[in-house]
Amino acid sequence: MKLGHVDPEDLRLNYNPEAPQQRFRAAGVATAQLSEGDRLPSVVPWPAATKPTPVPINPQPAESDDLSKFQGYEAVVVTWTAAEAAALAALFTPGYPTTSWYEYRHNVQSYIPLVTGPKAPFNDPQADMARYYHSLGLYFPCRIGTARVLLIKSGLHLDYDGPQIPVRKLITEIVQTVNPKLFITTGTGGAIGKQVALGDVVLAGHTRFDCTTQFKSEPWASASYSTSPLPAAALGAIVPALTDVNAKRVVGGRSTPKMWATPQDAIVTTDFFGFDDSTDYYKLQGLGQCCDMGDAMIGNAMQQFAGVKWHAIRNASDPQIPNPENNIQKALEESTEIYTKYGVFTTAASVIATWAVIQASFPA
Repeated sequence: MKLGHVDPEDLRLNYNPEAPQQRFRAAGVATAQLSEGDRLPSVVPWPAATKPTPVPINPQPAESDDLSKFQGYEAVVVTWTAAEAAALAALFTPGYPTTSWYEYRHNVQSYIPLVTGPKAPFNDPQADMARYYHSLGLYFPCRIGTARVLLIKSGLHLDYDGPQIPVRKLITEIVQTVNPKLFITTGTGGAIGKQVALGDVVLAGHTRFDCTTQFKSEPWASASYSTSPLPAAALGAIVPALTDVNAKRVVGGRSTPKMWATPQDAIVTTDFFGFDDSTDYYKLQGLGQCCDMGDAMIGNAMQQFAGVKWHAIRNASDPQIPNPENNIQKALEESTEIYTKYGVFTTAASVIATWAVIQASFPA
């Protein structure tokens, strides 16, 4: 894939495999040219009693509505990129892709002065970004067994929105309004180290910051936050019959993704877009199993809510990148190509892990 004038971070954040934007089609992004069936995850054989079921709202809510109608829901699941949300919708709200999820702009005026980042999707005026422009996100409810679950695709992002950290305000407001028993942040991440394979899943025992740029002077720049203990039956529910359906579409991954789920296993949140390569260019090795750009801030926000259990679940959407030429730009392009090809399919495994935690947390 030739990235050309395509910004790799724009591609990772905003490319929607449900309906690829024209700028990605025009740039020749290979996956954007494929049929819908080749762009989205395959359905999986959920157990009948806990099969995720969409619950559309009638009448459709106004974008200015708050989330109080979901007060008391058992679980909230937040994801971050357009491709992650597309995978979540394909498996949790079949028949209701994110293009039909509800827009959330409640009290958005209070956020507009806080989002100052030049790369923030929140401030992107392009026509095909209209659903994200001055938007706090998209959402849709579903059921998993006995649990009522609110799914949210965040419109805010820690590393792109600027120094005011509006995503912390958003997460705080969501938890205060919905008051769930369980909160899960989930999505893609870059594998750290050779031992973590493409498509593996990290159900983190803790999240930690590794801030070396824009937030390096914050008191939490290297803070760590323990997640809640996994419910006993969660890991046993993540069976090959569920995960292998989409794992076989990932070239270079394991036939059955490994679940990294010990208390020592960590998701590392950087304050810039980083990834692991064989030269350890960004000094991530030894810090955790995968890197992302947000989950430690969720841990930071969740310290306010001692009564809410929370988990961070990430899939390795790109492996450690070989870099024998010590060319980090070339390694970035390879990493982005792998993510674009396989990220939506690796995400299926972390969606399944998310389902497993929810159904184990609220047994019938």
